[in-house]
Amino acid sequence: MRILLVEDDDSVAKYLEKSLISEHYAVDVANDGQAGWQLVKSFNYDLIVLDVMLPKLDGIQLCQRLRDNSYHMPVLLVTALDSGSQKISGLDAGADDYITKPFELKELLARVRVLLRRTQTPLLSTLKWGALQLDPNSQEVNYGDQALNLTPKEFRLLELFLRKPSQVFSRGAILDSLWNCNEAPGEDTVTAHMRGLRRKLVNVGAPSDLIATVYGVGYRLKPIETAEAQPNPQSLPQTDQPAPVSTLTATQKQQTQTALATLWRSVKSQHLAKLEIIKQTIHALQGQELNEPLRQKATQAAHSLTGALGIFGLQSGSDLARSIEQILRGKAPIDLDSQTHLVKTVSMLEAELSQALGQIEPPASGAVAPLFILVDNDLPLLQQLMKGLQAQGLAVVTALTEAALQGLQTTLKQPSQVNLKTLASKHLPVDVVLLNFALAGSNRTTLQWLSQLIHQVPPMLVLVCSPDGSLANRVKAAHLGNHSFFHNPDVAEVLKVVLEMRSHLQPLSHKVLAVDDDCQILEALQTLLEPQGLQLTTLNQPRDFWSTLQTSSPDLLLLDIEMPTFSGFELCQAIRQAPVWSRLPIVFLTAHSDAETKAAALRVGANDLVEKSSADATLLQRLFEQLKQSQLHRAMVAIAATAI
Repeated sequence: MRILLVEDDDSVAKYLEKSLISEHYAVDVANDGQAGWQLVKSFNYDLIVLDVMLPKLDGIQLCQRLRDNSYHMPVLLVTALDSGSQKISGLDAGADDYITKPFELKELLARVRVLLRRTQTPLLSTLKWGALQLDPNSQEVNYGDQALNLTPKEFRLLELFLRKPSQVFSRGAILDSLWNCNEAPGEDTVTAHMRGLRRKLVNVGAPSDLIATVYGVGYRLKPIETAEAQPNPQSLPQTDQPAPVSTLTATQKQQTQTALATLWRSVKSQHLAKLEIIKQTIHALQGQELNEPLRQKATQAAHSLTGALGIFGLQSGSDLARSIEQILRGKAPIDLDSQTHLVKTVSMLEAELSQALGQIEPPASGAVAPLFILVDNDLPLLQQLMKGLQAQGLAVVTALTEAALQGLQTTLKQPSQVNLKTLASKHLPVDVVLLNFALAGSNRTTLQWLSQLIHQVPPMLVLVCSPDGSLANRVKAAHLGNHSFFHNPDVAEVLKVVLEMRSHLQPLSHKVLAVDDDCQILEALQTLLEPQGLQLTTLNQPRDFWSTLQTSSPDLLLLDIEMPTFSGFELCQAIRQAPVWSRLPIVFLTAHSDAETKAAALRVGANDLVEKSSADATLLQRLFEQLKQSQLHRAMVAIAATAI
């Protein structure tokens, strides 16, 4: 289903857009009432989420215009003013429901579901077609007793057919219903999604023509016996029951918090700018120079902060902003008592925002990953290395013995030692990790555990120092991952390499270019990669690839294989022919896992191939491993060039 969100506050709009998309809705966003009106005239919407205070054309005026022009889609009015008169005005203008900022996200989503259900016929809590069942609330799909694992677009595609089972949908109509105007994919995208949905249905026992092709027209559900198509009366919801509210798992809550923190980082400057407008208004008021345009601008800024801070969970900041808005609103002179209260409230809001910047912001990306140096027990280097590195201003932590390595479930007692698992999970600002370690005598379990620690996301770069340069020892060390191996080094040699490598390593804010004609895959990659500090550029039209590659200048390229115009294999070959891109890490993300495809990917120059069905952690691990290898290679090349 397609929703229009009309909201002028960029941070609120981004947050609501991301939340609605996560519920599998197609969302268009307009930042003023006039732009919203133009979108309504151009596209068909199932629901409009409409802010009241908008530039050019406010929400109540837009709602009135919609009804005057016979647009009957439901309208959910969003207001930061908890006044009965404004709510009455909104309902009189034709709004179906209203919600007051700041609001709980789950409440807004529940109201959206209620309004959408009112417009659907038949009014079913579970949609059925023969043995096929789809529950819009739990988002579960079953064929008989077999569950289907669908992508968000596949789910909405199937829901579209089940809600109007007798209708034939053209590919253009499907695009209008399930994609927003910014995505604008081609009709072949619908064909690809239809192919994937049909394949999954067949895999659980459904007929291959359950979704039939009406040649020259589009797609529809294959007609079945009338008795089978009748809905179960027990599936009809009770109209006097409250709308079901979806519950989030712990993982989903964590993902939401991560996304929220990332979004806060991108919009916090806008909130500080609004606070600055309010402070300018106070200075003008105290100097008796306040004019009407500045007062209105400050009122709008306070109004915007009221809703935005509440959505970000900063309730006290939202309350302070509402108090400021109430003082500034209107044209009546502001008396001395109100001025005093205004100055105090703004000061409190500034302190609240300052504190929030430190609390909600995620750990800053852009730090260089720590070096992990394994020093063999037979080399008396550890203490000297630690002193030398600390003398260079580097933060160093150590684990002195293998027994300490195996006991890392609890924090080690010495002040200079830490639990390395805690270090990895908290991303503490550490430059070098020194580990005294018997490489030759280590068992498989210890090496496995150490390898996992080194390859945590993002993985650490590794140097191994050993008195034994035998091939057997080098192979054992190689099992830990890519690194430099030092045979019987002295302190000065290791210090020189560490310092030079640190000077050539780049921060972890890597740039990734992802190319896939499936917009849902690109959306999922954005959600997965951006919280990890990766700067993601997405492209769903391979014909624009070369210009996008040059503009984005990525550190890693993520390619689909089967795409229109040019395949991923063809793009990879073109890249490898260009000297400037010959060392760019290329990873294929594909639904094909057969040996022939993997071999073909390596032949055209790929560094790795990851299945789309792989767990998120697997994909992250593989991408960071490629970035680490590239980073290490560049650093070692730079060091070698310096030594010549």
